[in-house]
Amino acid sequence: MVDSLGDVGAALADTKPAGLARLYQRLNLELRYESKELAVYATTSPGVDSACVRRGT
Repeated sequence: MVDSLGDVGAALADTKPAGLARLYQRLNLELRYESKELAVYATTSPGVDSACVRRGT
């Protein structure tokens, strides 16, 4: 699953907003701020490029 995101390390090293935005978008990153708790909750649900492997019949 991580491999389908490309070079995550390079994307994180790219501190330009556009590069980080692409990474966050591909991760489906969502942030929720709870002001009473002074906390930020992050969730992610990256898409999966899956392929079926069939055995011979």
